[in-house]
Amino acid sequence: MEIRTMRKILAIICTLITLYALKETFIIFTNNEVEIVKQRPILIIISLSISLPLALLSLWLWKPKTKIKTD
Repeated sequence: MEIRTMRKILAIICTLITLYALKETFIIFTNNEVEIVKQRPILIIISLSISLPLALLSLWLWKPKTKIKTD
């Protein structure tokens, strides 16, 4: 399997995980359940510390690789 193909597969998997993490983060910000409201500050920190690196990894994986010219 070629490196580019493996990178695309990893990018797709990482993007799906990122979308799920962002959905859960949105739920934490908008939910009014008593249990979540009680622990909201720590849940926000945890969800953002997971979501932001995943988003950056997804963007990096989708960025096209620059080809190095060899003479």
